[in-house]
Amino acid sequence: MWDPKDKERTALREAGHAVVAWSFGITVGCIHLDLEKESGHAKIASTAHLKHFEQIANWLAGLEAEKIFKPPGRAFKAAYDFGEVSRILRENGTPQETVEGKKLRERGRAYAEGRLREHRSKVRRLAQHLMEHHYIDRVVFEAMMRKP
Repeated sequence: MWDPKDKERTALREAGHAVVAWSFGITVGCIHLDLEKESGHAKIASTAHLKHFEQIANWLAGLEAEKIFKPPGRAFKAAYDFGEVSRILRENGTPQETVEGKKLRERGRAYAEGRLREHRSKVRRLAQHLMEHHYIDRVVFEAMMRKP
């Protein structure tokens, strides 16, 4: 039985990824909670055309959503996301150990936080739907995003 608090944090995490991607005009195919694996996933179209800090914002959105809506955030659940941020920074020539890398990472994190706060009602609405139904397809997602 999935701990309800962990399930809610996971729903918020995936809703956070989806809302930040949507805010950049990225197509969100679906969001789901996997009850057997006690995990979640947001299927998001490519973000390769975004600026580096925007790509970073998208990867850090899940942890930031947890921190904002159900603190503390679980960094151990963001290991894959952190790996992708490291890859983006390396490919940009600003490894995260450098001052420039740290600034770019922080810019992405702050941008994700701002987008999440701006769309807080949408994040909460999505997370609640995920808690109840465990799945949101593209059509339902887009309809939910049109609501204020």
